[in-house]
Amino acid sequence: LQLKSWYRRFRPVAFGTAILIPVLAYAGFAVAGREVRLIQDWQQPLNDSQYGQLLEMMNSSWWAYVALLAAIILLHLAVAAQRKFKPAIRITYPGDQRVPAIAGATLLETSRAYGIPHASVCGGRARCSTCRVRILDGIGNQPGPDERESAVLERVGATANVRLACQLRPVADLSVVPLLPAHRTSDASVQTLDKYFWGVEQEVTLLFADIRGFTQLSEQHLPYDVVFVLNQYLANMSQAIADANGYVDKFMGDGIMAIFGMDKPVAEGARDAIAAARAMSGVLDALNMSLRSQIEHPFRIGIGIHTGVAILGRIGVISGTGAGERVTALGDTVNVASRLESATKEHQVELLVSAETLQAAGYQPDDGEMREITLRGKSGPMSVIAKPRALQLQMPER
Repeated sequence: LQLKSWYRRFRPVAFGTAILIPVLAYAGFAVAGREVRLIQDWQQPLNDSQYGQLLEMMNSSWWAYVALLAAIILLHLAVAAQRKFKPAIRITYPGDQRVPAIAGATLLETSRAYGIPHASVCGGRARCSTCRVRILDGIGNQPGPDERESAVLERVGATANVRLACQLRPVADLSVVPLLPAHRTSDASVQTLDKYFWGVEQEVTLLFADIRGFTQLSEQHLPYDVVFVLNQYLANMSQAIADANGYVDKFMGDGIMAIFGMDKPVAEGARDAIAAARAMSGVLDALNMSLRSQIEHPFRIGIGIHTGVAILGRIGVISGTGAGERVTALGDTVNVASRLESATKEHQVELLVSAETLQAAGYQPDDGEMREITLRGKSGPMSVIAKPRALQLQMPER
């Protein structure tokens, strides 16, 4: 059980229970005996027949205990004999370090049992590929990968001699080389590290926003004016996102990408994203008023919002250049949110919100409010709400 991640949390409870049972049993026996002694006219409540049955039960319980104890001792002796006469499965690690495999345990569990550093960010659940190893010898005698392991290996483009240590249960001698730095990153210790350095898969809400006609604005103004106006816009929009509990992922020219719900439930993140879009629409009106002397035409923006599973991580931080310090999001959810923002131009609206976000936020659309649109690169239609102004989308009730 010490190889199981949940056992570390359960062990103090099990230890306390193991101590309390005999202690409380003895305490009950002592208290009951003391109470019996205090009764002056105490009479035996059992007749001779009942007393004989009680003694018989006590004798049977004693022999049952002896039989159970003997069975446990015989089981240990049988296991020891099997280990002695049956050839042990040997695992060979880099540096010619050899250890006997633990019967029924995974390769990752064997590594941990013998204190061999082995990377594993997801805790041995086949949710990442950080524990993968290259099999140098003995792969032909091992069971093949199951469907879950095969999916992960296919996703990372692994060759036939690469396996996940958290899924491989050796049945014959094996020689392996871990493919990632062998840090001690068990599922218990990884929580104390920067989880975004390793990457986490999480359901979040993504918001993309972009200025309409910014290229034309850039061509008509001096570079210094363009930078000034753009900084005014980005600063105000970033503040609106931050006020709505969002995280500004990055600026892409005149575009903004923000993440909501990184450290809170999905429903709250979706509602925060809608609140941010409404705030950005209001901020845009004030910004156009303040910049009317610098720009000929008021700013117009497009906002796309989508909720789904994304990979959050610090990309590029390992380069040592200082790049990648901020958390970014990767995956299809990001692509969908970006394409929703691009589609606002085609549909001539300021805001497009996916049905996934509305459902997560608890928004109840009116009859006819939803529409079906087709996004570039997507085979089927997608249900969205489209609003000419983001302020027209009412906040869902909490």
